[in-house]
Amino acid sequence: MKKIILAVVALMATCTLSAQDLRVGLTGGLNFANLHFSQTNSSDGYLGINLGIKAEYDLSSVIEEGFYADARLLYTLKGGRWASLHQNLSYLELPLNFGYRYSLSSDVKIFGGLGPYLAYGIAGKNVAKKDGIKVKTPAFGDIYKRFDFGLNYNVGVELYDEWQIFIGFEHGLRNANKSAIEGETLKMHPLNFYIGCAYMF
Repeated sequence: MKKIILAVVALMATCTLSAQDLRVGLTGGLNFANLHFSQTNSSDGYLGINLGIKAEYDLSSVIEEGFYADARLLYTLKGGRWASLHQNLSYLELPLNFGYRYSLSSDVKIFGGLGPYLAYGIAGKNVAKKDGIKVKTPAFGDIYKRFDFGLNYNVGVELYDEWQIFIGFEHGLRNANKSAIEGETLKMHPLNFYIGCAYMF
């Protein structure tokens, strides 16, 4: 994982930046997340949001026409839901992607990319219902680790060189759980299917 991250960063750092090759934009969308436990019941789906900024660098002059690298800096809300409990996990997240764009016409292009993501938990709550009363406790600290990383994949369509509409999937690679049952630590990996759009300037 470290080699992948370093390779992406090195590739972006060695490119000669120009106004023509670099684009920035605003992005946002919906998360359909859940928390996958390996030794007990995983959560039901949880609806969240993701909002942030995006930068995209055209690699045509470095590799070949159509290739690009992009990065997003996001506030993203993930979590899980059970019958009497739901967990809200807010992260500051940085996905780094390497992708390819193919032109169907002058106004329509399709693209796909993949790469690692890094995330840091900035807020988290367990909300449990007990005797009709909601009890809120912190989720990060004793229960979940704040730092997470994993892989993300996305495909989409770009319209008029400005609007991007995409779907994607994130799979956490780190065991984010710190709690245990009967002395045995449970493995938990956040999963997230998302849809989003971006406007590139």
